[in-house]
Amino acid sequence: LLCINLYSYVVDPFTPQARFDFDLFRRHVMAAQRIMDDIVDMEMEKIDMILEKVDQDPQSEEVKGAERHLWEKIKRKSGMGRRTGVGITAEGDMIAAMGLRYGTQEATDLAVEVQKTLALNAYRSSVEMARERGAFAVYDAEREKNHPFMQRIREADPQLYEEMTKYGRRNIACLTIAPTGTTSLMTQTTSGIEPVFMPVYKRRRKVNPGDEAVHVDYVDEVGDSFEEYIVYHHQFIKWMQANGMDTTKRYTQEEIDNLVARSPYHKATANDVDWLMKVKMQG
Repeated sequence: LLCINLYSYVVDPFTPQARFDFDLFRRHVMAAQRIMDDIVDMEMEKIDMILEKVDQDPQSEEVKGAERHLWEKIKRKSGMGRRTGVGITAEGDMIAAMGLRYGTQEATDLAVEVQKTLALNAYRSSVEMARERGAFAVYDAEREKNHPFMQRIREADPQLYEEMTKYGRRNIACLTIAPTGTTSLMTQTTSGIEPVFMPVYKRRRKVNPGDEAVHVDYVDEVGDSFEEYIVYHHQFIKWMQANGMDTTKRYTQEEIDNLVARSPYHKATANDVDWLMKVKMQG
């Protein structure tokens, strides 16, 4: 699996001039699919190494036979399809950076156009690799001719479909939509196709009220003191900076609510988004 950070393709994010760089996105999707196919080869090499180790293990052939059979089967199945999964993350941030609100028809239309671009170029890259390296072992255009997804590709790009029937594909499948939870923490973006959970929220940390520069906001039932601090979603800070706001100020709850109401994240959180539009967007 591999995911592409959609937010990084927004030029001039959170400004009236914001635009999505489709040309760069297309090139990177083509490269991502090629990387994924290379990774399949690397996985096959690892399987060969595992099989070599099984052969060298001191156990009896009766014991080793079951494990060898398992890995031989994994290698055969991997080679037959060369399955890959190129996906995306940061769709929520991409939508906000473009000045749109997650859950609206306009935002969904953008999401559809991005996913269509992803699909066509991932499959285009796989067809190019089939011409260079050969198609996956069990490819058969006749078996796929009535497949709904293949018909959508044919309708969107007849030339791509024609080349696919001629050369085949390198990979039986190219796409995935993964949750990308850990990945989005590393990229500090919204995860997968999800909206932002909360753009701003408060947390508490335990403090010693006698320490210098400590601000006690809450005392619990046993007398422990806590200081409240604001946690901003990373891209919400980018929105504040793009609109000339102070990101170091200690805002009141009312001021925070006003900030969120002015932002493209307003009414676009996991708690706010219209569930029917969310299902429509997923579809």
